[in-house]
Amino acid sequence: MRILPVNSFNPQKSVQKQNSRKAPAMIYNNQSGADSVVFTGGNKMVDCVENSVSKNMERYNRIATIYLDILESVAAKLKNKGVKFDRAYCEKHPVKSPKSCTSKIVRSGSFKVPDIIRATIYMDNPYDLSLLNDELLPELAKRDYVVAKTDMPVSELKKRGYIPKAKESDFDKIEIPDLDIRLADVFDQRDKLKPEFRYAISKPQGSGYEDIQMRLVRAYDTKENPVQHELLILFGPEYSKVKQFESENIYEYLRKFGELNFRKYNLGRNSYTKVCERYIELIEKMVRGKISQKLYENAKNKDMYGIEDEIPITFTEDDLKIFEQYFNELNEKIVWYYRDAKKFIRTDQTAQKQLYRESKADRDKLNVIHDNLLETIKMFMTGKSYDEILKTAEKNANKKAKASTQPTMPKHKQKV
Repeated sequence: MRILPVNSFNPQKSVQKQNSRKAPAMIYNNQSGADSVVFTGGNKMVDCVENSVSKNMERYNRIATIYLDILESVAAKLKNKGVKFDRAYCEKHPVKSPKSCTSKIVRSGSFKVPDIIRATIYMDNPYDLSLLNDELLPELAKRDYVVAKTDMPVSELKKRGYIPKAKESDFDKIEIPDLDIRLADVFDQRDKLKPEFRYAISKPQGSGYEDIQMRLVRAYDTKENPVQHELLILFGPEYSKVKQFESENIYEYLRKFGELNFRKYNLGRNSYTKVCERYIELIEKMVRGKISQKLYENAKNKDMYGIEDEIPITFTEDDLKIFEQYFNELNEKIVWYYRDAKKFIRTDQTAQKQLYRESKADRDKLNVIHDNLLETIKMFMTGKSYDEILKTAEKNANKKAKASTQPTMPKHKQKV
């Protein structure tokens, strides 16, 4: 089910009132479909969802405990196959927090949160897909945990080797198991997988991150929306540690580029759209190429091959200048983007005010992205090893988490 915010600002409708200018192709899609929900009062909606998740936390925690018990037994059974399970690590956050759930709902526009219960296991060699197909999945099935179903467009399945049937278009969706093998160079192992899993192989993320990701449901849960259990398969504890660091310090902010308001619109006649997109792409490539990809390579080397030598991760002053230049240009071009958009709604005061709010929100978000990425970059300009940086970041994160749980002292009222 998709959630689309109701937005009173529709530039196309505004410019249609003006006969003197031709309307640009600028449309904000707020039409609901069969799988969509249109809502008003955004904060109230978020509060409602968050409260609902909070009320079910005790139940989710019970389900998560059983899930971890199952994974622990499976890992023990497959220990000699190189399967490992860190119970202490998984018990830190086995249930997605209410705030994280609502954040995901707002970002994705869907009520489905398929990773509300989650866990991680390690495999010495996840590249051997026969271990997944012949050992792990059957052991989970014996304990009534089976791969859930999901819908995927034909256009995406074609990238995974699917050959459409005569009447199928790229926009049609097909139900497949919710299994995603995001590993490098394993496509030639498709024959090791059961037929229903043949289209589960995709590719690593742009950051260099690799894993096997699946959603499981209890075979006896016959509800229309059974509780889904996410399972990640990683190379080992070092990779897991790097994943946590990269997610909190890089991915968390790069993905905010997708929340910029100017990307919600389609201004075909606005010449600044493409250049803004290009600067975003350049920033993402720089940060991922210089930091993320090397972090994941180092972690994989340690976990899978026992290689302790680290690929140096460095960010020079010249690199920093280029980074700052990219952001300066992006900020400038987004300002010009909105100035150009404003030309088409000169006589519509309501639309102009909305456009101003969208523009300010984008500038504020860019500042958040810039400042946090800069803080991460500076970590790698200290000359410390990546291992030292990760340990420092972990200590700081623990301090922040501890501080956030401390009760605040009430402020005394001053006498008037």
